[in-house]
This record gives sequence, structure tokens and C-alpha cells, in this order.
Amino acid sequence: MSAAHCLNAGRLPIVIGAAGHHDLFPEDHKIYRDRLDRFFDNLQQRYPSTPVQVISPLAVGADRLIADVALQHGLELIVPLPLPETEYEKDFPDTVEEYRRLRRAASKQNVFVLPLADGNTDRNMCEHGPPRDRQYAQAGAFIAMHCHILIALWDGTYKQTVGGTSHVVQLKLEGVPRSFLLDQKILDPVDSGLVFHIEARRRKSANHNGNIAITPGLTHWLYPQDRNEADYNRIYAYIEAFNADPARRRCADVSRSEEGLIPGTVSLEPAERQVLDIYGVADTMAIHYRRVAHRTLTAILFLAAGMALAFEIYAHLIMTRFVLALYPVFFATISGLYFWHRKIGAHGKYLDYRALAEGLRVQLFWRLAGVSQNVSSNYLRKQNDELQWIREGLRAVNTLPPSRPVPNAFVFKHWVSEQETYFTRNAHRQNERIEKLERYSNWLYGTGLLTSVVVIAFWNFFERWGSFHHALIVFMGFAPIIAALWVKYAEKTGLQAQCKQYARFATIFNRARKHFETLEAQASEGRNKDEHMVHLIRELGKEALIENGDWVLLHRERPIEIPKG
Repeated sequence: MSAAHCLNAGRLPIVIGAAGHHDLFPEDHKIYRDRLDRFFDNLQQRYPSTPVQVISPLAVGADRLIADVALQHGLELIVPLPLPETEYEKDFPDTVEEYRRLRRAASKQNVFVLPLADGNTDRNMCEHGPPRDRQYAQAGAFIAMHCHILIALWDGTYKQTVGGTSHVVQLKLEGVPRSFLLDQKILDPVDSGLVFHIEARRRKSANHNGNIAITPGLTHWLYPQDRNEADYNRIYAYIEAFNADPARRRCADVSRSEEGLIPGTVSLEPAERQVLDIYGVADTMAIHYRRVAHRTLTAILFLAAGMALAFEIYAHLIMTRFVLALYPVFFATISGLYFWHRKIGAHGKYLDYRALAEGLRVQLFWRLAGVSQNVSSNYLRKQNDELQWIREGLRAVNTLPPSRPVPNAFVFKHWVSEQETYFTRNAHRQNERIEKLERYSNWLYGTGLLTSVVVIAFWNFFERWGSFHHALIVFMGFAPIIAALWVKYAEKTGLQAQCKQYARFATIFNRARKHFETLEAQASEGRNKDEHMVHLIRELGKEALIENGDWVLLHRERPIEIPKG
């Protein structure tokens, strides 16, 4: 991977959706362009490291106006078409050339036709009526589901028209109904979001009272019921921090992370390559901050041991100012490390970036297997508030439909088999670490207790040994402290719980592998396995996401702290 590609790829975008009326007054266009220019300028200035994508189906009117301004700002355009192109162009015969000009400005892979809505066929959607309306409604739902901010050039009037501007605005503010989603649970929180409302007049209602209170170009921010401006500023700030993090410059490490997931010899489509690039960066930064957090914790515990040892030596062996001065020096160093660690947020970044990487892993293999579902709709539901930015980031990486699926055997080799091996090996290693820590801790507790019994029982004898007597007293006081610090280390790193979770992960992937082998055997007998394979991969991804979410929650409850007591 070149240095330039490493620095520019692997960034989470902020996605802007386009909606609005098709019959805007031409004389108002200049006002709307001015407002859109300000909007995009402000977005790029506030989040300079974050790319911006715009989703627009390029319908007549507002959709094209927003897309045109976005292209002038050098932004990436994504075009989800509600109908096959030849059929779609029949809806605007007088402005086909304008549509084609904007369409050509988008990358080839960024223009795609949405699948048929439920109840539609290739034949019935070609006629004006409910089936065709359902296709447009599906396009509106797609935009609402995949954008972070919806720009609405709208008169502010809520109507019952399915697929119209007010319908798309409602979908964004209130969440997309379950009828548009796969396996959405009734009590799951809805994926709602921001709307940037630009007041717009309609020619259709020029002679009606609906336009009297409209000031063309006046802007408002509309928020979902349970959210406010600070919530979204925080989410976008986290995305910007991820994109600007200096740890992403470790290009060789990024390449290794990507190679560890998908071999470099495998050719991926641009959409899947984008997901892999972001995974490589997230995985690399998670590893980097994990090392920082682990080394900080280790250093703090060693320094805490040094404090205890300095105090014991001063009390029983060398009562000089220099030895006693080591106590506050160690304490000050611990405090400095602790506050430095909090400032850079290493522990939180490690967990956040690991959660993001694991979500991207599932998203990539879902896409490769032909599963169109979005990970953001299934991930971190228990941690919806504090980790909302991760779900919003994952929302942005699945704006394009999956490319042609790869063979199922590839997905199971590079995901299921490798993950089973990884978690089985790590569960075994964690268990060995736990046993070693327990053995050392028990040895220190026992040795300290035995030393104290011997010293007290043979006090007069050891008193004749002078310094050795005091050294034994130092050891009997220091040994349990070291044992307690080792226990603290195991507690803060969650070794016991982590070992159990690794074992659960290994079991999940083991079951999936066996089921895959069963399906392969049935296929050799002539049975159709493809539908079952896709279902298995989807269910495995959901199980992995649940376990990953629990893992994040487990470790977030164990932040690094200054040892007390």
C-alpha cells in the first residue's frame, strides 16, 4: 500500500441525503445554491479530515440541485435509482440530458438500481400507480437509512403521499418502518437522524395558502424527538477524530491487518475494497492503542509496587530522605501517566476502534456473501448512547449494494475457520495466563504469610542478624502487595471474563463450521444449499456482533485507574 493511499483511504465518510420538491421556482435556485454552498463549506471546515458523500436519485428539481452543488464542491455522488434507467427516464423526458450529465459525474459503481419492493414485479412497476410509488418510497427509505444528514428543500407541509419529500423527512426524523427492514425487532431503537430544512416554494401550490408563510432559503435544523444538537456534534467529532488520528499513518501495519483478513492476491470490487481499507485502519489503531493502554497499566502497577517498596525500605532498612523521596516521585509519575493516558483516551480508543473493526469485519463478509443487511442495524444496541458514533460510522460504509458474491467456501475459510482458530488459541493462552498469575499470586501470599510466621516465632534469633531481619520484614510486607497488584492487573484486563468470552466465540464459530460442512455434504448430494448458506452467514454475523458488543461493554467497565489502598 502506497503512503498516499494509506493516508487517504480508510476514512469514514459523513453521508448527506438529498430530498425535495421537483417543482421549485427557477428564480429561487440561486438562493438555494447559496444555502447549500454554505452548508457544504461549513461541513468541510468543521471536519477537514472526513470525506463527504451525497446520496441523490437525481430526480427533477431538488435532487439534482443538491447533487450539482455537491459535485462543484468535489464531493462523491451516490445515485440509487428507484427504477431501471430506461424506465426511470420516462418520468422526466424533457430533462433527460441534465440527468445524464449528473449521472456521468458519479463513479460507475456508485450508480445502481434498487431491488424490487415487496409485491412488485418487473411488469407492474412500469405502470403509474401504487407499485411504482412503492419503488419511489423504497428509494426514500434507502436515503433515510443510509445518510447521516438529510437535506430537504421542502415547503414544510406534511402530507400522506408515500415517497414524497415529507414522507422521506418523516422517515429520517422518526425512523424507517419495519416494513423496509430485515429482522428489525419491535422494541429496537429506531435509526433516526438530522434534517437540514431549507424552506422552498412549490409552483404547484403557488396560488394556495401553503406558500404564504414560506421564506425561500430560510434554514432550520430538525432533530429526532430524543436527540439534540450536542448529540450529533459529538458523533461527528468522533468520526473526525478517527479520520484524523495520527496512528493511521502506520501504513505497513494497515497492510498487515488487511492481509490478515483478505489475502492481497484476492481482487475486490471498489465498494468492498473501501470496507477493507477502513477495517485495516481501525484494526491497526485498535492494536496501537491496546498496546499503549496495556503498557500504561503495567507501568502504573510497577510504579505502585515501587512506592510500596520504597516505603517499606525506609521504614525498616534505610531511613534516609532520599529513599523516602522515592515515594512521592513514584506517586507523581503514576499521576502523570494516568492523566496523560486519560488525555489521549487510549483505553477508550482501543475499545471503540476494536468495536468498529469487528463490525467492519462482519459487514465485509456479509457483503462478500451477498447479504445486503446493514451491520449498523444489528450492532451495539445495548450500548446505543455511548457508542452511537460507531453505528453511525458503520451506516456510512454500506451505502452501495454488495457486489457479485464470492464462493461461500471463501467466506468460511477466511472468516469462520480463521476466527475459530483464533479464538480457540486465545482462549487457551488466556487460561494459561490466568493459571500462571494465580500460581504466582498464591506463592507470594503463602511466602509472605510463612515469612511473617517465621519472623514472629524466631524474633530473638533473627534480631541478631540486623539488616537481614529488617529485610525479612520488608519482604513479608511487600510480597502480599505484589500479589494484590497482580490480582488488580488480572481484574483490570478482565482475563477471566475474556477467557470465557473467547471460549464462547470459539464455540459459535465451531458450530458454524460444522453446519457449513453439513450443507456442503448435502450439496454434493444434489441439494440446493445457497439460500441456507446465506441464512447461516447472516445468523453467524448477528451472533458475532452480539458477542462483540458484550465484549466492549465488559472492558468499558474496567478503565485504568490510580491504584488505591
